[in-house]
Amino acid sequence: MSQAKLVILFFVRLALFYAVFLIPWPGVRDAYASGFRVGANFLFRTFGERGRAYFDPLDLTGKGFDAYDTQIVLRNLGTGARGTIPGMNSRLMGYLPMAFAATLILATPVNWKRRVVGLCLGMALMSAFVAFDVWLHLMDVWTDATPLGIYAPPPWGRSLFVAALNVVGRSPVTAYIAPVFVWLLVLIRREDVERWANLPARGRRRLI
Repeated sequence: MSQAKLVILFFVRLALFYAVFLIPWPGVRDAYASGFRVGANFLFRTFGERGRAYFDPLDLTGKGFDAYDTQIVLRNLGTGARGTIPGMNSRLMGYLPMAFAATLILATPVNWKRRVVGLCLGMALMSAFVAFDVWLHLMDVWTDATPLGIYAPPPWGRSLFVAALNVVGRSPVTAYIAPVFVWLLVLIRREDVERWANLPARGRRRLI
């Protein structure tokens, strides 16, 4: 197989696998959003002795894929303050980045055993990325100087949380950059790159 055919095949697979993940989204929206909330409630229900976070279902607010499906109810048990993060879109925060990572892994021309192992590792790392994104949203509230805040970091600490949230949680680009790094980490080896680079312009060698 030539380098040109390898590249074309990769991008064809990339488009097909991504389409497969995107097409059934209306049918899996509720299931994924429910799993998103269950995981978030398990990880982030308690912050210290005073902070409590409850991830609750939200009647779809918005249109199409941009609709919010989750709200976070926050409580500071020390001050009695209560507030909400009114809307989260589990599709944008979790499903799409994880689907893109899975697409990259499944489309890569290596043997299927490596793809399956890479997929398991990749989904674990992407789940950690999504959890970090959620944590930053929560810390943005918990570190704010309001009755709802439970931590009082120095100004530079507060600025650090806000900057991290802007880069990770509020930038649409990061959600697609992170899957690329995960893909490279869990699947791509140096010998793969060398093998692909040494492919002839034309040839009959099979890679998979």
